[in-house]
Amino acid sequence: MKTFPSKHVLRPKYLQHCFYWKGRGYHYSEPAPTAVVAASEMPMESPWDGLAWVLERAKNADFHHVSNLRRWILDRHSDPTLVSACLGLTADAGGDSDLEFLAELMIEGPDYLRIEASLAAQWSGVLWLVPFMLEAWRVLRRRADRDAIETNIVNLLDPIDVEPQFFASGRSDVEYIETVDARLAELKAAFGNDRVAVSGGTAVDMNRQAWLMRKSLVSRDTAEWVDWSNFLIWRRKFEVFSGVDCSGFYGEKGIFQPQKASVVLDRYLASPMRFEVGGRYFFGQLVPRRGKEG
Repeated sequence: MKTFPSKHVLRPKYLQHCFYWKGRGYHYSEPAPTAVVAASEMPMESPWDGLAWVLERAKNADFHHVSNLRRWILDRHSDPTLVSACLGLTADAGGDSDLEFLAELMIEGPDYLRIEASLAAQWSGVLWLVPFMLEAWRVLRRRADRDAIETNIVNLLDPIDVEPQFFASGRSDVEYIETVDARLAELKAAFGNDRVAVSGGTAVDMNRQAWLMRKSLVSRDTAEWVDWSNFLIWRRKFEVFSGVDCSGFYGEKGIFQPQKASVVLDRYLASPMRFEVGGRYFFGQLVPRRGKEG
């Protein structure tokens, strides 16, 4: 397998602020080169162009190339930001075999990949990955690493309007695992399987989420706007599912722009797309899965 000395490869200008969710997300800062947009084969000169080529295919509902990202995820020479971007796209547009790859990383990978793969598992949202997140949590010994995974589990399993059960709970390892397992069993029973995409303790309902995003931007008075702590997570999932360009939600230095976000959301809500509740979507297309039973 060919690898690249990725830490020495500069991110192309058109990808500046991409794969960053207080930045451009999955939308480029300028037109991508023809080798990325139109070439029939992945460009091999730069891993960043290769990643963008896979992204372009996925935007057009061709998800078969996502597995090619593994070469850079597993390459210890890769720039950490490249690894993070590859894992994020794997989570967002990967099929079952790609999510199984995330599970393998959480079980067998080095600690830094266990942590990164757990975050990616959160972005995918699928319930069946949570036990692998829990296994990574069990193996890791540093409190900061465990905190990171607990945060991912909270964002999946805890309702957004209650005190989190799964972060800094004070439970022993055995008690914590039992509590998470009980919550998983509860959600699986409610949804009928564990292949549902969840966020905030419920199956992802993208149009309801868009409505909640807009509602959260209603001003308390003429001078104050509310940016819920969940808004950045919501922005990412909304852009991934719909393909709507949300790069204007955050301005220079990541400063939130509620009025611009409101305009985008109002435009979307005037003519919303159709999404299956609990499905995984990428730029308006349902990401295929092997079956609906889990």
